Amino acid sequence: MRCEVCGREIRGPPFRRVIEGARMTVCAQCARFGEADWTPSRPQAPTRRQRPRSEVEAVERLELVEDYGEKIRKARQRMKMTVEDLGKSIGEKTSVIKKLEKEELAPDRRLVQKLRNALKIELLVAEELPSAPRIAKPSRGRTLGDLIKMRQGVKEEPEDEEEAEGG
Repeated sequence: MRCEVCGREIRGPPFRRVIEGARMTVCAQCARFGEADWTPSRPQAPTRRQRPRSEVEAVERLELVEDYGEKIRKARQRMKMTVEDLGKSIGEKTSVIKKLEKEELAPDRRLVQKLRNALKIELLVAEELPSAPRIAKPSRGRTLGDLIKMRQGVKEEPEDEEEAEGG
């Protein structure tokens, strides 16, 4: 182990000192520059969030409604609020509200929550998971198994009408 101040090999036990606010491992000669001792701590494992997994997954699957700008504008007008009034009530600039209504700005989750409380509207919906495309049964040519069956004299049955007609 080397001294973090002078770079020499540390002989004997290392000294752990705070030198000008930095925690350093130093040799006996450089230890006199330090003010106090410190003890290394083991790194703590990161704490996990206490939310259940299903709730987190549900939140991650939420997406913004398609016409959120129009929905915000109509709700604001229904409550007889101006852009300035809405901005003041949720603590946002009027330019932010205008951009939201023109859909030039997508609101983050914090802003969506403010709008939900002020306008009593829901701007997040559950994401529609794309359905797996249906794969049509491929029309297959002859396989080695088919050729073996033919050679053995086993008559194969056609799988669909096209093969039955000779297609």
